[in-house]
Parts: sequence; C-alpha cells; structure tokens
Amino acid sequence: MKKLFAGSVALVVTALIATSLSPIKAVAASSVDESSVDALKKEISRLRQENAALRKRAAQQDSARSNTATTPQGGPLAMATGMPVKGRVAQPVALPHVSGYIEMYSGAAWSEDSVVNALFTNDFKYNGWVLGGAGRGNWWATENISTQFDIQAEGTRYTVPSNRLAPGFAGSFSTLSYLAGGHVNWRDSEKGLLGVFGGIGDAGGNTGTFGSDNSGVRHGVIGVEGQYYWNALTLYGQAGYDSTMSMGNLALFDNIHAWYLRGTGRYFFGPNFMIEGTAQYAKGAAEYTFFAAPNVEYDTWLWRLKAEWKPDAVPFSLFATYEGSRTNYVNNAFFGTTSERVTDNRVMAGLRLYLAQGTLLANDRTGATLDIIDPLSTPTSPATLFPTGQVIFVSDARLKRDITLVGRLDDGLGLYRYRYLWSDTVYVGVMAQEVALIHPKAVVRGSLDGYLRVDYGRLGLRLMTLPEWDAQSKGERL
Repeated sequence: MKKLFAGSVALVVTALIATSLSPIKAVAASSVDESSVDALKKEISRLRQENAALRKRAAQQDSARSNTATTPQGGPLAMATGMPVKGRVAQPVALPHVSGYIEMYSGAAWSEDSVVNALFTNDFKYNGWVLGGAGRGNWWATENISTQFDIQAEGTRYTVPSNRLAPGFAGSFSTLSYLAGGHVNWRDSEKGLLGVFGGIGDAGGNTGTFGSDNSGVRHGVIGVEGQYYWNALTLYGQAGYDSTMSMGNLALFDNIHAWYLRGTGRYFFGPNFMIEGTAQYAKGAAEYTFFAAPNVEYDTWLWRLKAEWKPDAVPFSLFATYEGSRTNYVNNAFFGTTSERVTDNRVMAGLRLYLAQGTLLANDRTGATLDIIDPLSTPTSPATLFPTGQVIFVSDARLKRDITLVGRLDDGLGLYRYRYLWSDTVYVGVMAQEVALIHPKAVVRGSLDGYLRVDYGRLGLRLMTLPEWDAQSKGERL
C-alpha cells in the first residue's frame, strides 16, 4: 500500500509540472528544449503503468484473503481427516500409503434347528459363546490402485441340551472358521472403487448333535466388488462363489458350494460415528459321496447391523454388532425331511485399533474398508452347523450287505456290522425294520424312494464306522 501511495503522489506531481510547462512553452517556446519535453512525457507514461500494476496486485491480494476465509479445501476428504478449513490449493491431497486395523470381539449366540418330518415335528435349541478377531491392511500401489489383505477368524462354543445327548457326547461342541484373503481394486477416494477379491480358509465344527465332529473343510472364495461414495454415505456390493477344496474327515459329502450376493450401506453421522447395515443371500448345494440321492440344496440369508464410535484423541474405536443367519433345506431325500432350517442369532461387542488413520470416515474412503463374508463360514453353513441334530440316516436292510450281529441293547434292539451296497466302508448300526418294531417314532419312510430311515438321536445312539466302534468298546473294557 505504501508503494501504491508513493506512485499516486508521483503521478500528481508530474501532472502539475506538465501543466505548468504548457504556458511556458507557449510564451517562451524558444527557451524550452524539445527533447526535454519528450523525455518528460515518457516518464509520465511509465509512472502511470507502474501505478496500474500496483493497483492490480493489491486487488489480487484482497481477493486471496477473502477466499481463505470462505472456501473449504479438499471436500469431504479434508473433513474426514480432521484437517482445518483452509483455502483451496492446487496441490493433490496426500493419501496414506499404508494403513489398517486389528480388532477383537466377543458375545453370545442362540441357535435353533427346526425340522418337519413325515411322522414328527421337532425343534432343537442351544446357546453359545462367541470369540473372534480380524486384521486388515491397505496399501496404495499407485495413485488409483489400492490393495488390501485380510485375516479373520471366529469360533463359537455351544452347549447341547441334556435331552439330545448321545452316549460319550460331552454336552457341548464348537464351530470354528478362519479365512485369509486379498483385494485388488481401482479406487478414487472421492468417488468409489471397483475390484476383485479372493480368499482361502477352513470351516468346521460339529456336523450334528449325535457326536460326529467335523475337523474342518478347506474352501476357497472368489468374486467381484464395488463401492460408491456419496457425501456421508457409502454403498458396498459383492458377488462371489464359495466352494470346498478338501472335505477333511467329513466323508458324508463330496463337495459343498454356493453363489452369493451381498449389499452393505454405511452412513457417517460425523467423521467418527458410523452405522452399518448388511444383507447377504447365498444359494448352494451339498453333494453326497456315497449315497445315491439328490444333492441337498440350501439357501442362506444373513443380516447384520453394526454401530461404531471412535474418540477423537485416540486410535481405538468401540463397536457393537447384531448378526442373524438362517439356512433352509427343502426336500432332503437322505434325511427324509420335508422342511428343515437352522437359525442363528448373535450379539457381539468389540475393540478396534486403527493404524495410520485419523477418523472412521478417512479409513472408509482411503483405508482398509473391505471385508469378506464367505457363505461356508457363516454360523449356519452346512460346513459348520449342519442340521444333523435331526439326522435320519438311511438304514433300510435292503440297502445293506455283509450284515453281522455284534450285540444287543437292554431294550432288545440289535447292533449290526454291515456295508452299504455302494460302499466298502464297514459301519456299526441298526436295521430300520427292527427299529420300527421297538421304537416306531424313530423311523420314517423316504417320500422319494420308499426306503426306511432312522433318527439315531432318538435312540441315544450314533452311527459309527467299525474302527470307531472297536475304539469305543476297548475304552469301555478299560
């Protein structure tokens, strides 16, 4: 401003000098040097140009100060990272190169196995305790290529009601699943992402309440996913395929697989408070190994509601989750059921530690924002909680060979060693025709093939292979 004032004063003084020179030139032109007048005119022009430049520069400085007070910088990303509001600048926003989180949670679960057979209807309820955790890390390979790596695990310990216990059964059982996966996607922190994902893991537990445990099946999952960012709302979708790769000791089935669709919505009421809702549908089948029957087709619905809050000054967040799932089995030729479903509900709370992220919204837009809910690891999956609390094994004598009596129970029911017509495996069990005479409520005739089936749970027994029978008999003698 001082330069602007000095320039104005110089311009005025010069103009006065020029005005005073004009009459002198008219009266005594002969005494004025023509070259001096030209030089003076040039000086006046130069001073005018300098004054205009100073005025323009001052106006630009005033405009910049005004923009600093009114124009936000960085849009939602600045708000997400907790940055102070400043003037918009040309430099690109710096993204966190590596970030992520680890979490642990626990809670309670309650489940129900409901079945309708040709001769009876039965419900089986049991409760459990949940413990789980996960770790996820995000790495920006380039400005628009983001990768994420996951590892997650969850286990549930269930207590079995005493009226469903079989001899030698402990009264409780556990299910356990874990998965290691990865994501690669094109990503714009202001718009969304598109990418692919994949993972491999194990899922196992008790395949029934009659004492047959599943040590775990290996399975793999692949799919595509995308996210869309709109102000405080994030929409997240996945489509994928999950299938077993190895069945472990679950010899009853050759393969379990499912296609699935998943949708999630997250809304941020502020940078550090978020509500999330999820729905997922899976359609699949379990294929039998040694029984000539139609595959067990099933569908699974999963729903989830989650709330998460993070204090501003610490890297930890607290979250609470309600999750429900239901798997429906229809027209099961092997079990003889017309309708069966397994339902699980669980409430959990946990703690999450963030790495290199300031807010929940920042993590959602630039960090580890993806996950995988694989169908074969859900609480009601055929690989974890198969509905064999209601199992009705095909036990018709017409389907067996090499039958030999090995003993009788106190009620006169015989135990036999035998092979099925399609298998060389030796089993120890009962004959359906004989069970029908002593315990008729434990027998049902298959609606599709006419063969008799036995509910071993109603007999307080379980179907065993010959080595299992020999081991149990040896233990009882000791």
